[in-house]
Amino acid sequence: MISRIKRKISGTLQALRGKGNHGNHGYCSICEHPVYFEIEGPWLRDQYRCVNCKSIPRWRALMSVVAELYPRWRELKIHESSPGGPLSDKLARECPEYLPSHFFPDAPRGQIHGGFRCEDLMAQTFKDGSFDLVITSDVFEHLPDVRLAVGEIMRTLRPGGAHIFTVPWYRTKKTLIRALVKDGVLQHLEKPDYHGNPIDENGSLVFTEWGVELPFLLQQWGQFPVIIHTIRDRALGIDGEFREVFVQQKSYR
Repeated sequence: MISRIKRKISGTLQALRGKGNHGNHGYCSICEHPVYFEIEGPWLRDQYRCVNCKSIPRWRALMSVVAELYPRWRELKIHESSPGGPLSDKLARECPEYLPSHFFPDAPRGQIHGGFRCEDLMAQTFKDGSFDLVITSDVFEHLPDVRLAVGEIMRTLRPGGAHIFTVPWYRTKKTLIRALVKDGVLQHLEKPDYHGNPIDENGSLVFTEWGVELPFLLQQWGQFPVIIHTIRDRALGIDGEFREVFVQQKSYR
């Protein structure tokens, strides 16, 4: 699906580049100073980079929302699942209570493996109310049961905390289930599609292409409202497909 969208926008971008539109100056929310954003190819989501930190639009959008909603984020306790890239590096560098985790199928859950805590987002070992923020970047399309993950994230958040995340969202289409796990057996319903994985060169299987139903499902599963931030601002280096940032805040009650 993503490859088809890339082809659709390729011609338009090539026309723009023919007019000398190879990038622009702006402000990077990850670097936190003026930078130059370079267009490396037709798929802006992955090819519109800050020349300084090499971040891409979705990371800059996510960081912009975090900084806007939680300006004292450096003082908070943050869990990031499946970290990788300049955004994760910034959080690790500047937030003393940042905790990154990956899921290693063969490692004990809750233990450190390869420098990361091993955690299954759908069945976490953290205590209730452990974090102020949970951050995920393009993780929910790779989980066989997002309902469980949403419940676990809400459980581990403190009141007033939030899950702030990105995920490819086909907002005008119905959700497509590409694969599922039934009785412990992986079943492919569509041709297998894999995205890059920072800890596995084989990539991560896409289980779901989330469609129009996603915000309603998140609210149903998490029992808290979902707000979607849609930013398109070249001055912030944010453009391209799937740039929405979802925020589900655990209310005080």
